Amino acid sequence: MKSAFHGNSKLQFHKNQIPITPISTKPNTLSFLLSSKQLHRFKPNSVSESSVSAPKEAFVDREDDDPTSELSYLDPETDPAGVTEWELDFCSRPILDIRGKKIWELVVCDSSLSLQYTKYFPNNVINSITLKDALVTISEDLGVPLPEKVRFFRSQMQTIITKACKELGIKPVPSKRCLSLLLWLEERYESIYMRHPGFQKGSKPLLALDNPFPMELPENLFGEKWALVQLPFSAVREEVSSLDERFVFGADLDLDLLGIEVDDNTLIPQWLLHVQNH
Repeated sequence: MKSAFHGNSKLQFHKNQIPITPISTKPNTLSFLLSSKQLHRFKPNSVSESSVSAPKEAFVDREDDDPTSELSYLDPETDPAGVTEWELDFCSRPILDIRGKKIWELVVCDSSLSLQYTKYFPNNVINSITLKDALVTISEDLGVPLPEKVRFFRSQMQTIITKACKELGIKPVPSKRCLSLLLWLEERYESIYMRHPGFQKGSKPLLALDNPFPMELPENLFGEKWALVQLPFSAVREEVSSLDERFVFGADLDLDLLGIEVDDNTLIPQWLLHVQNH
């Protein structure tokens, strides 16, 4: 399947495109469904190039992409100061280098894919210093400020990512709602990794999410009473909007990004928690 990426590199979703089809049929435990017309295609750059101001003619079909190249891109129509949250993955890939060792890759984007960055690393330089230096490089090369938050979904990388972010004054946020990043990694598996000369056939799924160990319930979730209630989607959406206005538990889910449409009158079941003095 071919995805169509354009120079603006933004994900564009159309609610009326039903039914939707998988991005990739390759083995992944995360199977996000997306119309092939909704995911737009970009051309990666070589290590020494930057696509910050690449002309439209530079974007070509997948067959001409070099799977060993790296990407450094910022949509020229994007206000750099507005890119305040990044989504990040820093992990080994199903690719071997000339030493027979797994190659690691840093993949960074924002929720709209206006910012896109990839860089390969050998396995003997993986630490928080390498990651911190890479984050600074992204900021300097693309002319964007360091983000306020960095979201990441791999719990096994939490120590390295947290240390690198905190040394730069960035808030690290463990989250499995890195939707744009996950969709992009799905697409890269087919368009980049499988075409890389060092690709390992039969590798474990790239996006296998580990189940974290049980954790103590936060005090804010201790309650005297619980109830199962239903609210119309319009009321739920209004309540969720508070996540962008003040600090509360959880995070909102971008249904448009997933191509999901819900009528305002649809009843949404949810748990109601009563906590005294809160």
